[in-house]
Amino acid sequence: MTDNHFPLETLHAEAISPDMPECTAILVVRGPQPGVMYELGRLFPQDQKRIFYVEDPVQNKLLSIISAAHIMHIPCIILSGEDCPPPEGFFEFGNGHASLISQGSGEDGFVSHFTGSKTLQHFAWLGFQNYLADNATLETIGTRFFESLRLGEFRNNPRSAEPLLRDASVHFVDLKAVRHSDAPDGLGMSPNGLYAEEICTLGRYIGLSTRFRLSVIYGYPSSANNNSLVSKLVAQVIWHITEGLAVSFPEYPEKDPSRFQRKVVQLGDGGQEMVFLQSRQSGRWWIEVPNLKELSSPMLISCSIDDYKTACRGEIPLKWLFFYQKSNNFS
Repeated sequence: MTDNHFPLETLHAEAISPDMPECTAILVVRGPQPGVMYELGRLFPQDQKRIFYVEDPVQNKLLSIISAAHIMHIPCIILSGEDCPPPEGFFEFGNGHASLISQGSGEDGFVSHFTGSKTLQHFAWLGFQNYLADNATLETIGTRFFESLRLGEFRNNPRSAEPLLRDASVHFVDLKAVRHSDAPDGLGMSPNGLYAEEICTLGRYIGLSTRFRLSVIYGYPSSANNNSLVSKLVAQVIWHITEGLAVSFPEYPEKDPSRFQRKVVQLGDGGQEMVFLQSRQSGRWWIEVPNLKELSSPMLISCSIDDYKTACRGEIPLKWLFFYQKSNNFS
């Protein structure tokens, strides 16, 4: 491990065990990706917490690597190159909570793996463009009470993405969601899309997720050379994920309420009371949503300060309405 550059160390797949040294994450590289690894090694870390990388040259050890890391509660970041393995194979590691960053529904039907899943309880689709998303997919997301955040909404308020990613455990990042001019040697051909800085911001939010188990990065040429823009961008997305992991810590308001400040908002005279909780340490927000099936146990839903401000104006936040309907099976 060097003193000045990204603290990356090689690890054999068979060496993943309780006896291995402590690390922030395990980076799994599917097939040769020399450009990305070269660019990652040139970056300077925020700290020197160890990150192992495991090579899977013939792409036959992925699930065994993830399973071993999962048992030890070690997050995994998977560099998958051009294609993503079938996402259903990863859902079991995320307890039914997943997110996807992509530009649209596309001809490959990738989003349908999520919308058609019987095991997903929480799914958030971020960064898509409306004219690249078919209505049937969006209607299914609404019907199943999944969440979505299109590109324009994210750009107007980047902080709105954090609560959605905070609640997901398995994250899928499609580099084709980045506009062509920001990664001209990549696989994305759209003139519009996420800026390079924006996908890095989303990467940091992924790393900060209290539920994080694994992330799959795909949609880029694995043969990209050293010094190529797409290799640099993939490396920087990884940097932001690991930086988020390095500074993240578990926050569960239902388990340790003393670490949270309780704020009650009254909506008008004799109106609905809304309860918000704000972490005294991170400043992040949660909102209580009544559970009509068990009134004594309201749900705590990740939200943002904007939801609190909305309630302070006497309006019901859409987040509250959404989860009230979802939890109480209203249509």
